[in-house]
Amino acid sequence: MRPEQSIFPLAAGGVTAFTLAAAVFVSTEFAAAAEATPSGPSASCSCPNSGSQKSSKPKLAELTLPLDESDEIAALESVQFALTEVADGSSYVWHRSHGRLSGVIKPMNSFKDASGSVCRHVLVVFNSSDATKKTEAIACRLPTGVWQLDG
Repeated sequence: MRPEQSIFPLAAGGVTAFTLAAAVFVSTEFAAAAEATPSGPSASCSCPNSGSQKSSKPKLAELTLPLDESDEIAALESVQFALTEVADGSSYVWHRSHGRLSGVIKPMNSFKDASGSVCRHVLVVFNSSDATKKTEAIACRLPTGVWQLDG
């Protein structure tokens, strides 16, 4: 006896394939990797009394902008992500798009505390434009899934 085959799975697969192909080929916005070309006249800079000597450090490099609340949130989110997703001994490197803040989070080892919660020993390094802070901490996962740093 031969089992009766339905045409529905074949039709559903065909419709899905057609939809995906149409979405790819009919899309009006394509991204292409290429060198940026200026649309207008190129900017030039002339520094009086400098001759041909160029400074190795930009004039405004000493200016440091303060970190804001969004930087703090990004730092905390990166720690949460690393504690949840990164294996013991591996590092998670991140940076803000504005370049003023970056960091490395390295979970060292995992264990369970006396109450049975999963905890991790973690090394955290934050770099801002004017300082580097390195700290070690213990973080334990709350029942909600959020990691809480002790201390």
